[in-house]
Amino acid sequence: MKIIYKIILILLIASSVRAGGFDDLGNSARVFSLGGAYTAVADAPYSIFYNPSGIYRLNKFSISTTYSNLYPGVQDDNLNYISLSAIVPVGIVGEFGIGGTFLNTNLWQENIVYGTYARELYESFAVGGSVKLLRWSADAAPGEAALSYLGFTFDAGIHYTLKDILNGSDLRLGLAAQNITEPSIASNGNKDAKLPMILAAGLAYVSAGYNYLIALDFVKEGEAYYLKTGAEFLGLRQEVLGLSTGFLIRAGYNGTVNDTPFSRSGINGGFGLEVENLTIDYAYMYPLELTEVGGSHKVSLSYNFNF
Repeated sequence: MKIIYKIILILLIASSVRAGGFDDLGNSARVFSLGGAYTAVADAPYSIFYNPSGIYRLNKFSISTTYSNLYPGVQDDNLNYISLSAIVPVGIVGEFGIGGTFLNTNLWQENIVYGTYARELYESFAVGGSVKLLRWSADAAPGEAALSYLGFTFDAGIHYTLKDILNGSDLRLGLAAQNITEPSIASNGNKDAKLPMILAAGLAYVSAGYNYLIALDFVKEGEAYYLKTGAEFLGLRQEVLGLSTGFLIRAGYNGTVNDTPFSRSGINGGFGLEVENLTIDYAYMYPLELTEVGGSHKVSLSYNFNF
């Protein structure tokens, strides 16, 4: 039974991360409920994971964390994924961000540490970049030594907002490149284990008057092309115990648009609850492949400080 379990786990990791590691398995419940379409939305601390230039929009100290329960249908393990991010604005100098992601299983651990900087160069036009420290470790097989890896790479992005294009609504545009150096993540440096560069182009229409946004991303990762799209609607806003409270509804789709050995697709949904400066987000992702292992639940907390 344990052998079968290990095989299933390896297949899950391979199908989820495609290149062998360091994929987004739940950096933000909100982003997942939008189908992963976030390159242009870029308006929260977890922007460092998708488009580092987007943090220029944040003018307060902000933090966010996400917990993901992965593949609950898999027995004998608690597959989980945690992300943390924080933004520190420094006036005209720009915005700084730090973050980390942590994948944990009984057999495999995987981490990324981010250091991010962004600055608005001109009205609503910003650039940004991240340095990423990559690490993984795997338990030793019987009679063999444990394996591990430590390396680094870079991300970069640009963001531009066309303001008030229609009845007070904005059109946001974003471009991002991740894993620019395409490092080998094999413990022995084998070039066949290169982490592929990810290129993303996105747009987001944000309606201030009607309180909704629609986002679309087109992403190239190695030989795979992905279409990601999602929508967010404000369902209700009112005072509760003197606190401004809002309830948001989200839905999205994420899938490959070409045939590859790592083709995948998923239908996502979720909601958000805003209470003053605190936001609680929930997302559920149902995979259209590997349906036997169950969908993934993700919960995020974000907070904006008033200093």
